[in-house]
Amino acid sequence: MRVKGKIVLVTGSGSGIGRAIASLFAAEGASVVASDISENAAQTVEQIRTQGGKAAVVIGDVGDQDACNRMVNTAQESFGGLHAVIHAAAISRKGTVTTMKEEDWRDVVNVNLNSAFYLSKAAVPLLSQGGGAIVFIASQLGLVGAKDSIAYSAAKGAVVNMARSMALDHAPDGIRVNSLCPGPIDTPFLHASFQRQADPERARALALDKIPLARFGTPIEIANAALFLASDEASFITGATLAADGGYTAW
Repeated sequence: MRVKGKIVLVTGSGSGIGRAIASLFAAEGASVVASDISENAAQTVEQIRTQGGKAAVVIGDVGDQDACNRMVNTAQESFGGLHAVIHAAAISRKGTVTTMKEEDWRDVVNVNLNSAFYLSKAAVPLLSQGGGAIVFIASQLGLVGAKDSIAYSAAKGAVVNMARSMALDHAPDGIRVNSLCPGPIDTPFLHASFQRQADPERARALALDKIPLARFGTPIEIANAALFLASDEASFITGATLAADGGYTAW
């Protein structure tokens, strides 16, 4: 019960990493606001409540400031405050600077980077009332480059440095800000990235070959790392970047 009594907002809760995070935090005693652009977030909340946890749902686009305001307001209205934000929502589209459409670039940057600004702008005033934590779920591709992934890599790299700057800005408010960089995780998000390639099986094999532990990670492994960073066990950690990538970035 490492976050017993805490109120936590988790974006991207409809599936994959976000759902695992929301479920784990609820099991560890938190009241969870689960948000997603998909109605699947309601299924996450139903599952949490069935298991005896406390949760509220917000369907909205993190790339919209009004929606982010609504997510934070729901935490206040439903549970009386906010202690942590875990921002896991993300999208990815392939392309280089010469092949990517401008519309795709804007969408990827908006959902992956601008959303971190919108969500933080809404959450920091509430978090500062009693201190708290923000964990940005970035990516190993925020630390290294990748072919045909110009927008996603750029946005995630910016999120990593945004966390560092926010850690400096808001340490006096008692807010810790860290980024968590998963490697390839066995989720629908990863499978979709393979399907965008000309040869999905070859893309899968190449991704696996880059992981020293020789397997893809699981959503619960990332959820465990997020729980640590948001809990009091990490009370002296801020401005840090934790790679949970099976050794991907150790090459």
